[in-house]
Amino acid sequence: MKRYLYLALLAGMLFVMNSCITEPEFPHYEPWLCSINADGTGFRKIKKVDGYFGTTGFWDIYMTKDKRIIFYGEKLWISDTDTIRIEQITPDNLTLTHLPPRLSQSPDGSKLYFAADKNIYQLSYPDYQLTQLTNQSTRWLRNPIVSDLGNYIIFSSNGYGYPAKQTEYLYYMKLSSGEAIIVPTADSVSANGMYIEATQTLYFEKLGQGLWKSRLDGTSQELIDNNNRGADPNSLFSFSNDLCYVLRWNSYPNTSLRLFNLVDNSANDLPAYSLGYEMPLGRFSKSNNYLFYVPKNNPHTVMIYDLSTGEERDLFENITQGTISRFIYLAPTWDGSKLYFYANISLK
Repeated sequence: MKRYLYLALLAGMLFVMNSCITEPEFPHYEPWLCSINADGTGFRKIKKVDGYFGTTGFWDIYMTKDKRIIFYGEKLWISDTDTIRIEQITPDNLTLTHLPPRLSQSPDGSKLYFAADKNIYQLSYPDYQLTQLTNQSTRWLRNPIVSDLGNYIIFSSNGYGYPAKQTEYLYYMKLSSGEAIIVPTADSVSANGMYIEATQTLYFEKLGQGLWKSRLDGTSQELIDNNNRGADPNSLFSFSNDLCYVLRWNSYPNTSLRLFNLVDNSANDLPAYSLGYEMPLGRFSKSNNYLFYVPKNNPHTVMIYDLSTGEERDLFENITQGTISRFIYLAPTWDGSKLYFYANISLK
């Protein structure tokens, strides 16, 4: 009898203990396209987007000069930002290049340049007239970057040379003539070319060396930033609005955005968050000197860095903490007044 009373008492104790234990609740996150003003106000979730439109996903987002949003994937889609109703603006028979997902826009916003099916294309905006600028069938042409005044594009050619090693060569094209000419470099891997027309200076990276500058004909070559990072074509590599800075990135020993000053050859490394082995999350606005980036020590927010003053602000300091799990893409408007972004958002 005592045994049965003991077992009953034990069962009661276990019942009480189990009733006091509750499973921990974890926040539920969903992917959303969002926006926030540059002064930290007006945060809003625009639309839940799972990264797929029909059967193809997108790999980056961009803003047009008139503040529409472009989704870059196997195709290009465009939409107004208040109500996301996407429109495909590249043909079905064209597949855009994934690495890097580069969309370069002319200074007036009327031309879009991108790589697809081994070639470089131009798409007029907003009438979407497509022009194939190159005719390549063997090597992969990729990463077109338009010059500061919009008269040239620089792109690279990826493939294999003798004896069976990977190569990446730079080409420039004057858009008025359409002729593509190779830039002579001493190495077989060079990438991320950008051209400033006023100074007739080309900036590019060489594998394992860093940032170089030269003329289009390959003369006057000079290593100006020997941080050994380079030759991986990426959509991060870009000029600031005042043409005084190049945006690069470091992966060793710590992932960071590297702001290289072209005037005094100095560099400022900003520790930044990256998704796995991808490049850190950061993007210049086009018509002012703002850099938007996700800091490494707090990947749940975005900083806005003013290159003109050296000041930076936390865009989310007045937003409820814990709302954002992680950022995936950043797309500031051209004037830097607002940031559009794709992120995993908590529903709580």
